[in-house]
Amino acid sequence: MNKLSYNFTKRIGSIRMRVKTLSSLRKLVALPPEYDITPRQWSVLEPQLLAAETRILSQLKRGAREFLPFIHDPQGARNLNTLLGKVELEMSTTFIFFDTYLDVLTQRHTPELGPSLAGCDVLAWDAINKEHPALAIIESPLVYCDRGFGASILRERVLLPDLTPNPMPLIQIPYTRLKEKYNLTSVLHEVGHEVMIRLGLASALPKVFRRTLERAGTPDTIKELFALWAKEIGPDFWTFCASGIAQSASIKEILALPPMHVFRVSWTAPHPPAYLRVLLSFEWCRQVWGRGDWDTWEKEWLELYPLEGIPAGTQKLLKKAKTYLPVISRVLLKTKFRTLNGRAIPDLFNSSILSPEKLLRIARTAESGVLNLRGLSPCAQLAVFRMIRDKGRLKEETLDRIMTKWLVKLGEKRKYLH
Repeated sequence: MNKLSYNFTKRIGSIRMRVKTLSSLRKLVALPPEYDITPRQWSVLEPQLLAAETRILSQLKRGAREFLPFIHDPQGARNLNTLLGKVELEMSTTFIFFDTYLDVLTQRHTPELGPSLAGCDVLAWDAINKEHPALAIIESPLVYCDRGFGASILRERVLLPDLTPNPMPLIQIPYTRLKEKYNLTSVLHEVGHEVMIRLGLASALPKVFRRTLERAGTPDTIKELFALWAKEIGPDFWTFCASGIAQSASIKEILALPPMHVFRVSWTAPHPPAYLRVLLSFEWCRQVWGRGDWDTWEKEWLELYPLEGIPAGTQKLLKKAKTYLPVISRVLLKTKFRTLNGRAIPDLFNSSILSPEKLLRIARTAESGVLNLRGLSPCAQLAVFRMIRDKGRLKEETLDRIMTKWLVKLGEKRKYLH
Protein backbone atom coordinates (compact mmCIF):
# COMPACT_ATOMS: atom_id res chain seq x y z
CA MET A 1 0.00 0.00 0.00
CA ASN A 2 1.50 3.31 -1.04
CA LYS A 3 1.42 6.36 1.23
CA LEU A 4 -1.56 7.99 -0.55
CA SER A 5 -3.68 4.85 -0.19
CA TYR A 6 -2.64 4.57 3.44
CA ASN A 7 -3.66 8.16 4.19
CA PHE A 8 -7.07 7.78 2.56
CA THR A 9 -7.64 4.50 4.39
CA LYS A 10 -6.85 6.21 7.69
CA ARG A 11 -9.24 9.08 6.88
CA ILE A 12 -12.02 6.65 6.07
CA GLY A 13 -11.38 4.78 9.32
CA SER A 14 -11.44 8.02 11.30
CA ILE A 15 -14.75 9.10 9.76
CA ARG A 16 -16.27 5.67 10.38
CA MET A 17 -15.25 5.77 14.04
CA ARG A 18 -16.70 9.26 14.58
CA VAL A 19 -19.94 8.49 12.76
CA LYS A 20 -20.58 5.49 14.98
CA THR A 21 -20.78 7.90 17.91
CA LEU A 22 -24.24 8.88 16.67
CA SER A 23 -25.84 5.64 17.83
CA SER A 24 -24.02 5.70 21.17
CA LEU A 25 -25.82 8.67 22.74
CA ARG A 26 -27.61 6.60 25.38
CA LYS A 27 -24.40 4.86 26.41
CA LEU A 28 -22.46 8.13 26.37
CA VAL A 29 -24.96 10.02 28.52
CA ALA A 30 -25.41 7.04 30.87
CA LEU A 31 -28.22 8.54 32.91
CA PRO A 32 -29.03 6.62 36.11
CA PRO A 33 -32.56 5.16 36.17
CA GLU A 34 -33.89 7.76 38.57
CA TYR A 35 -32.83 10.62 36.23
CA ASP A 36 -33.30 8.89 32.87
CA ILE A 37 -35.86 9.85 30.25
CA THR A 38 -38.64 7.40 29.49
CA PRO A 39 -38.24 4.31 27.28
CA ARG A 40 -40.81 5.86 24.92
CA GLN A 41 -38.63 8.96 24.52
CA TRP A 42 -35.54 6.87 23.81
CA SER A 43 -37.56 4.83 21.30
CA VAL A 44 -38.20 7.91 19.14
CA LEU A 45 -34.76 9.46 19.62
CA GLU A 46 -32.41 6.52 18.99
CA PRO A 47 -33.82 5.38 15.62
CA GLN A 48 -33.21 8.83 14.12
CA LEU A 49 -29.61 8.82 15.29
CA LEU A 50 -29.11 5.30 13.95
CA ALA A 51 -30.68 6.26 10.62
CA ALA A 52 -28.27 9.20 10.28
CA GLU A 53 -25.33 6.97 11.12
CA THR A 54 -26.44 4.32 8.61
CA ARG A 55 -26.93 6.92 5.87
CA ILE A 56 -23.45 8.41 6.26
CA LEU A 57 -21.73 5.03 6.58
CA SER A 58 -23.46 3.81 3.41
CA GLN A 59 -22.36 6.93 1.55
CA LEU A 60 -18.81 6.43 2.82
CA LYS A 61 -18.71 2.75 1.87
CA ARG A 62 -20.19 3.36 -1.56
CA GLY A 63 -17.65 6.09 -2.33
CA ALA A 64 -14.71 4.08 -1.05
CA ARG A 65 -15.75 1.09 -3.18
CA GLU A 66 -16.03 3.32 -6.24
CA PHE A 67 -12.85 5.39 -5.90
CA LEU A 68 -10.29 3.42 -3.86
CA PRO A 69 -9.43 1.03 -6.73
CA PHE A 70 -8.31 4.06 -8.76
CA ILE A 71 -6.46 5.88 -6.01
CA HIS A 72 -3.21 5.66 -7.96
CA ASP A 73 -4.76 7.91 -10.61
CA PRO A 74 -4.77 11.66 -9.75
CA GLN A 75 -8.42 12.03 -10.81
CA GLY A 76 -9.43 9.05 -8.70
CA ALA A 77 -7.65 10.54 -5.69
CA ARG A 78 -9.34 13.88 -6.26
CA ASN A 79 -12.75 12.22 -6.54
CA LEU A 80 -12.27 10.35 -3.26
CA ASN A 81 -10.93 13.47 -1.54
CA THR A 82 -14.01 15.42 -2.65
CA LEU A 83 -16.31 12.69 -1.42
CA LEU A 84 -14.64 12.54 2.00
CA GLY A 85 -14.87 16.31 2.26
CA LYS A 86 -18.61 16.19 1.56
CA VAL A 87 -19.05 13.45 4.16
CA GLU A 88 -17.19 15.58 6.72
CA LEU A 89 -19.51 18.52 6.08
CA GLU A 90 -22.62 16.36 6.25
CA MET A 91 -21.37 14.75 9.43
CA SER A 92 -20.73 18.11 11.12
CA THR A 93 -24.30 19.16 10.31
CA THR A 94 -25.75 15.87 11.51
CA PHE A 95 -23.91 16.18 14.82
CA ILE A 96 -25.91 19.34 15.58
CA PHE A 97 -28.86 17.02 16.26
CA PHE A 98 -26.64 14.74 18.37
CA ASP A 99 -25.06 17.66 20.26
CA THR A 100 -28.46 19.22 20.96
CA TYR A 101 -29.69 16.14 22.78
CA LEU A 102 -26.31 15.57 24.41
CA ASP A 103 -26.53 19.05 25.96
CA VAL A 104 -30.15 18.54 27.01
CA LEU A 105 -29.66 15.12 28.56
CA THR A 106 -26.37 15.66 30.38
CA GLN A 107 -28.06 18.34 32.50
CA ARG A 108 -29.98 15.54 34.15
CA HIS A 109 -26.90 14.10 35.80
CA THR A 110 -26.94 16.75 38.51
CA PRO A 111 -28.76 15.54 41.65
CA GLU A 112 -30.68 18.79 42.01
CA LEU A 113 -31.41 19.66 38.40
CA GLY A 114 -32.20 16.19 37.03
CA PRO A 115 -35.18 15.34 39.26
CA SER A 116 -36.61 18.86 38.98
CA LEU A 117 -36.47 18.78 35.18
CA ALA A 118 -38.15 15.37 35.23
CA GLY A 119 -40.98 16.96 37.22
CA CYS A 120 -41.21 19.73 34.64
CA ASP A 121 -41.58 17.03 31.95
CA VAL A 122 -44.66 15.71 33.76
CA LEU A 123 -46.06 19.21 34.17
CA ALA A 124 -45.62 19.80 30.42
CA TRP A 125 -47.27 16.50 29.55
CA ASP A 126 -50.24 17.27 31.79
CA ALA A 127 -50.82 20.47 29.79
CA ILE A 128 -50.83 18.42 26.57
CA ASN A 129 -52.79 15.39 27.73
CA LYS A 130 -56.33 16.42 26.80
CA GLU A 131 -59.09 14.48 25.09
CA HIS A 132 -58.31 15.01 21.44
CA PRO A 133 -56.71 12.55 18.98
CA ALA A 134 -54.29 15.17 17.63
CA LEU A 135 -52.84 15.61 21.12
CA ALA A 136 -52.60 11.89 21.88
CA ILE A 137 -49.83 11.43 19.28
CA ILE A 138 -47.52 14.17 20.60
CA GLU A 139 -44.41 12.74 22.22
CA SER A 140 -43.71 13.62 25.83
CA PRO A 141 -41.72 16.87 26.00
CA LEU A 142 -38.24 17.27 27.45
CA VAL A 143 -37.57 20.36 29.55
CA TYR A 144 -34.05 21.76 29.93
CA CYS A 145 -32.33 24.91 31.12
CA ASP A 146 -30.58 27.43 28.91
CA ARG A 147 -29.57 31.07 28.90
CA GLY A 148 -31.99 33.87 28.16
CA PHE A 149 -34.81 35.82 29.74
CA GLY A 150 -37.79 33.78 28.64
CA ALA A 151 -38.79 30.24 27.78
CA SER A 152 -38.97 28.80 24.28
CA ILE A 153 -39.86 25.59 22.47
CA LEU A 154 -38.43 23.57 19.61
CA ARG A 155 -41.60 21.87 18.46
CA GLU A 156 -41.87 18.23 17.49
CA ARG A 157 -41.15 17.59 13.79
CA VAL A 158 -39.55 21.01 13.26
CA LEU A 159 -36.49 20.50 11.07
CA LEU A 160 -33.06 20.80 12.63
CA PRO A 161 -30.13 22.21 10.59
CA ASP A 162 -29.40 18.79 9.08
CA LEU A 163 -33.08 18.61 8.00
CA THR A 164 -33.71 15.92 10.62
CA PRO A 165 -37.16 16.32 12.20
CA ASN A 166 -36.99 16.97 15.92
CA PRO A 167 -38.45 13.80 17.51
CA MET A 168 -40.09 15.39 20.58
CA PRO A 169 -40.90 18.86 21.93
CA LEU A 170 -37.88 20.48 23.60
CA ILE A 171 -38.84 23.18 26.08
CA GLN A 172 -36.13 25.57 27.26
CA ILE A 173 -36.54 27.54 30.47
CA PRO A 174 -34.12 29.86 32.27
CA TYR A 175 -32.57 28.23 35.33
CA THR A 176 -34.12 30.95 37.49
CA ARG A 177 -37.56 29.42 36.81
CA LEU A 178 -36.47 26.52 39.00
CA LYS A 179 -35.78 29.01 41.77
CA GLU A 180 -39.27 30.51 41.42
CA LYS A 181 -41.19 27.35 40.70
CA TYR A 182 -44.55 29.06 41.16
CA ASN A 183 -43.81 30.71 37.79
CA LEU A 184 -43.44 27.42 35.92
CA THR A 185 -46.52 28.43 33.96
CA SER A 186 -43.84 29.33 31.37
CA VAL A 187 -43.61 25.61 30.62
CA LEU A 188 -47.36 25.46 29.99
CA HIS A 189 -47.17 28.46 27.66
CA GLU A 190 -44.54 26.73 25.52
CA VAL A 191 -46.70 23.61 25.42
CA GLY A 192 -49.44 25.92 24.16
CA HIS A 193 -47.38 26.68 21.06
CA GLU A 194 -47.18 22.97 20.21
CA VAL A 195 -50.86 22.46 20.91
CA MET A 196 -52.01 25.44 18.83
CA ILE A 197 -50.32 23.92 15.78
CA ARG A 198 -51.57 20.38 16.40
CA LEU A 199 -55.18 21.45 16.91
CA GLY A 200 -55.23 23.78 13.91
CA LEU A 201 -55.87 26.74 16.20
CA ALA A 202 -52.77 28.63 15.09
CA SER A 203 -54.51 29.25 11.77
CA ALA A 204 -58.08 29.33 13.05
CA LEU A 205 -57.67 31.94 15.80
CA PRO A 206 -56.47 34.82 13.59
CA LYS A 207 -59.44 34.24 11.28
CA VAL A 208 -61.90 34.23 14.18
CA PHE A 209 -60.32 37.37 15.64
CA ARG A 210 -60.57 39.17 12.30
CA ARG A 211 -64.17 38.09 11.70
CA THR A 212 -65.37 39.02 15.17
CA LEU A 213 -63.55 42.34 15.27
CA GLU A 214 -64.86 43.16 11.81
CA ARG A 215 -68.41 42.77 13.10
CA ALA A 216 -67.51 44.99 16.06
CA GLY A 217 -66.47 47.78 13.71
CA THR A 218 -62.83 47.61 14.75
CA PRO A 219 -60.31 49.74 12.82
CA ASP A 220 -58.27 47.68 10.36
CA THR A 221 -55.01 48.41 12.17
CA ILE A 222 -56.28 47.00 15.48
CA LYS A 223 -57.95 44.07 13.74
CA GLU A 224 -54.75 43.03 11.96
CA LEU A 225 -52.64 43.45 15.07
CA PHE A 226 -54.88 41.13 17.10
CA ALA A 227 -54.73 38.61 14.25
CA LEU A 228 -50.94 38.80 14.40
CA TRP A 229 -50.91 38.56 18.20
CA ALA A 230 -53.09 35.44 18.13
CA LYS A 231 -49.89 33.36 17.88
CA GLU A 232 -49.02 34.35 21.46
CA ILE A 233 -52.49 34.99 22.85
CA GLY A 234 -53.46 31.40 22.03
CA PRO A 235 -50.68 29.82 24.15
CA ASP A 236 -51.37 32.33 26.94
CA PHE A 237 -55.02 31.27 26.95
CA TRP A 238 -54.09 27.57 26.91
CA THR A 239 -51.97 28.23 30.00
CA PHE A 240 -54.91 30.00 31.64
CA CYS A 241 -57.20 27.04 30.92
CA ALA A 242 -54.62 24.67 32.42
CA SER A 243 -53.64 26.65 35.52
CA GLY A 244 -56.30 29.32 36.02
CA ILE A 245 -55.37 32.26 38.19
CA ALA A 246 -51.74 31.06 38.30
CA GLN A 247 -51.32 32.18 34.68
CA SER A 248 -52.52 35.71 35.41
CA ALA A 249 -50.51 36.00 38.63
CA SER A 250 -47.33 34.81 36.93
CA ILE A 251 -47.56 36.85 33.76
CA LYS A 252 -47.95 40.11 35.67
CA GLU A 253 -44.64 39.36 37.41
CA ILE A 254 -42.72 38.00 34.44
CA LEU A 255 -43.71 40.95 32.22
CA ALA A 256 -43.21 43.68 34.86
CA LEU A 257 -40.41 45.22 32.80
CA PRO A 258 -39.26 48.79 32.14
CA PRO A 259 -41.97 50.89 30.44
CA MET A 260 -40.16 50.97 27.10
CA HIS A 261 -40.58 47.17 26.91
CA VAL A 262 -44.11 47.06 28.32
CA PHE A 263 -45.50 49.60 25.84
CA ARG A 264 -43.57 48.39 22.80
CA VAL A 265 -45.75 47.68 19.75
CA SER A 266 -44.30 45.59 16.94
CA TRP A 267 -45.97 45.37 13.55
CA THR A 268 -44.20 42.10 12.68
CA ALA A 269 -43.54 40.17 15.94
CA PRO A 270 -46.38 38.01 17.32
CA HIS A 271 -46.00 39.17 20.93
CA PRO A 272 -48.65 41.67 22.01
CA PRO A 273 -47.38 44.62 24.05
CA ALA A 274 -46.92 43.40 27.62
CA TYR A 275 -49.28 46.18 28.71
CA LEU A 276 -52.18 44.54 26.84
CA ARG A 277 -51.10 40.96 27.39
CA VAL A 278 -51.33 41.27 31.17
CA LEU A 279 -54.65 43.12 31.06
CA LEU A 280 -56.07 40.43 28.78
CA SER A 281 -55.21 37.76 31.35
CA PHE A 282 -57.07 39.73 34.01
CA GLU A 283 -60.07 40.00 31.69
CA TRP A 284 -60.21 36.19 31.39
CA CYS A 285 -60.41 35.92 35.17
CA ARG A 286 -63.16 38.54 35.28
CA GLN A 287 -65.29 36.85 32.61
CA VAL A 288 -64.95 33.41 34.22
CA TRP A 289 -65.15 34.25 37.94
CA GLY A 290 -66.49 37.80 38.21
CA ARG A 291 -64.81 40.04 40.79
CA GLY A 292 -61.62 38.96 42.52
CA ASP A 293 -57.94 39.59 43.19
CA TRP A 294 -57.37 40.35 39.51
CA ASP A 295 -59.32 43.60 39.89
CA THR A 296 -56.72 44.76 42.42
CA TRP A 297 -53.92 43.49 40.21
CA GLU A 298 -55.33 45.42 37.28
CA LYS A 299 -55.51 48.64 39.30
CA GLU A 300 -51.89 48.20 40.40
CA TRP A 301 -50.80 47.42 36.82
CA LEU A 302 -52.45 50.56 35.44
CA GLU A 303 -50.85 52.65 38.18
CA LEU A 304 -47.42 51.18 37.47
CA TYR A 305 -47.78 51.75 33.73
CA PRO A 306 -49.77 54.95 33.05
CA LEU A 307 -50.23 55.67 29.36
CA GLU A 308 -49.62 59.36 29.88
CA GLY A 309 -46.14 60.32 28.79
CA ILE A 310 -45.64 57.71 26.07
CA PRO A 311 -45.70 58.80 22.38
CA ALA A 312 -49.15 59.97 21.30
CA GLY A 313 -49.46 57.41 18.48
CA THR A 314 -48.64 54.46 20.73
CA GLN A 315 -50.92 55.82 23.48
CA LYS A 316 -53.85 56.12 21.09
CA LEU A 317 -53.29 52.61 19.70
CA LEU A 318 -53.03 50.97 23.14
CA LYS A 319 -56.11 52.77 24.44
CA LYS A 320 -58.11 51.65 21.42
CA ALA A 321 -56.85 48.06 21.53
CA LYS A 322 -57.60 47.89 25.26
CA THR A 323 -61.31 48.47 24.60
CA TYR A 324 -61.44 45.23 22.57
CA LEU A 325 -59.96 42.96 25.23
CA PRO A 326 -63.44 41.86 26.42
CA VAL A 327 -64.33 40.96 22.82
CA ILE A 328 -61.16 38.90 22.35
CA SER A 329 -61.80 37.19 25.70
CA ARG A 330 -65.32 36.17 24.71
CA VAL A 331 -63.99 34.76 21.44
CA LEU A 332 -61.53 32.56 23.31
CA LEU A 333 -63.98 31.46 25.98
CA LYS A 334 -67.04 30.83 23.82
CA THR A 335 -66.07 30.09 20.20
CA LYS A 336 -66.68 26.49 19.15
CA PHE A 337 -64.10 25.23 16.65
CA ARG A 338 -64.65 22.59 14.02
CA THR A 339 -61.16 21.25 14.66
CA LEU A 340 -62.19 20.66 18.29
CA ASN A 341 -65.28 18.69 17.20
CA GLY A 342 -67.55 21.62 17.90
CA ARG A 343 -66.10 22.40 21.32
CA ALA A 344 -64.63 25.58 22.74
CA ILE A 345 -61.04 25.54 24.01
CA PRO A 346 -62.05 25.54 27.72
CA ASP A 347 -64.18 22.44 27.09
CA LEU A 348 -60.96 20.40 26.88
CA PHE A 349 -60.20 21.22 30.53
CA ASN A 350 -61.74 20.56 33.93
CA SER A 351 -62.09 24.20 34.91
CA SER A 352 -64.11 23.51 38.06
CA ILE A 353 -61.01 22.48 40.01
CA LEU A 354 -59.40 25.85 39.21
CA SER A 355 -61.94 28.13 40.84
CA PRO A 356 -60.06 30.56 43.11
CA GLU A 357 -62.25 29.61 46.08
CA LYS A 358 -61.29 25.94 45.78
CA LEU A 359 -57.63 26.74 45.28
CA LEU A 360 -57.65 28.97 48.35
CA ARG A 361 -59.26 26.29 50.52
CA ILE A 362 -56.58 23.83 49.46
CA ALA A 363 -53.82 26.42 49.92
CA ARG A 364 -54.93 26.95 53.51
CA THR A 365 -54.15 23.32 54.31
CA ALA A 366 -50.48 24.22 53.97
CA GLU A 367 -50.71 26.09 57.27
CA SER A 368 -51.26 22.80 59.09
CA GLY A 369 -47.99 21.48 57.68
CA VAL A 370 -49.73 18.93 55.44
CA LEU A 371 -50.73 20.24 52.01
CA ASN A 372 -53.54 18.15 50.54
CA LEU A 373 -53.18 17.94 46.75
CA ARG A 374 -55.03 14.65 46.28
CA GLY A 375 -57.13 14.42 43.14
CA LEU A 376 -55.54 17.46 41.46
CA SER A 377 -53.75 17.36 38.14
CA PRO A 378 -50.12 18.61 38.13
CA CYS A 379 -51.18 21.91 36.52
CA ALA A 380 -53.87 22.43 39.14
CA GLN A 381 -51.30 21.64 41.85
CA LEU A 382 -49.10 24.37 40.40
CA ALA A 383 -52.06 26.75 40.69
CA VAL A 384 -52.35 25.88 44.40
CA PHE A 385 -48.69 26.69 44.98
CA ARG A 386 -49.13 30.00 43.16
CA MET A 387 -52.08 30.77 45.45
CA ILE A 388 -49.96 29.95 48.53
CA ARG A 389 -47.29 32.32 47.31
CA ASP A 390 -49.68 35.16 46.49
CA LYS A 391 -51.43 34.92 49.84
CA GLY A 392 -48.08 35.00 51.65
CA ARG A 393 -48.85 31.90 53.65
CA LEU A 394 -45.28 30.56 53.55
CA LYS A 395 -41.83 32.11 53.37
CA GLU A 396 -40.15 31.97 49.96
CA GLU A 397 -37.49 29.53 51.19
CA THR A 398 -40.08 27.22 52.75
CA LEU A 399 -42.25 27.29 49.64
CA ASP A 400 -39.24 26.51 47.45
CA ARG A 401 -38.36 23.48 49.57
CA ILE A 402 -41.91 22.16 49.41
CA MET A 403 -42.17 22.76 45.65
CA THR A 404 -38.81 21.06 45.06
CA LYS A 405 -40.09 17.92 46.80
CA TRP A 406 -43.28 18.22 44.77
CA LEU A 407 -41.41 18.43 41.45
CA VAL A 408 -39.25 15.44 42.36
CA LYS A 409 -42.36 13.40 43.15
CA LEU A 410 -43.89 14.44 39.84
CA GLY A 411 -40.73 13.31 38.08
CA GLU A 412 -41.09 9.85 39.53
CA LYS A 413 -44.35 9.51 37.59
CA ARG A 414 -42.64 9.80 34.19
CA LYS A 415 -42.90 6.06 33.58
CA TYR A 416 -46.70 6.48 33.41
CA LEU A 417 -46.55 9.04 30.60
CA HIS A 418 -48.26 7.82 27.42
